[in-house]
Amino acid sequence: MGVSLFRDFMPHTVILETWSSQNAYGEPTYTSCHSYPARVEMKSRRIAGSGGVEIAARGRVFLGTTTVPTAKDRITLPASFVPTQPPILDAFPVNDEKGIHHVVAYVG
Repeated sequence: MGVSLFRDFMPHTVILETWSSQNAYGEPTYTSCHSYPARVEMKSRRIAGSGGVEIAARGRVFLGTTTVPTAKDRITLPASFVPTQPPILDAFPVNDEKGIHHVVAYVG
């Protein structure tokens, strides 16, 4: 399935902000704010977190990008989802025969 056809299944738009640093109060600062087509599926599931420890994810987000966010980055979901800025628990690229096709992010 081509990327353009796959994006037909992405009815949402999410915003990803890249973590930059922390200010003097320990609050994160972000750069590179980009919006991407997405499919947000809020359904609780157990995933393997860092170190193989099982953690609960509130949902997953299929992102129409090849940029893989990190746990320090910030994702903003559409207003109809609560919370609108859940933490990114894990993210990984999904490949096809041409390389990275899209990204899946699990959110808390």
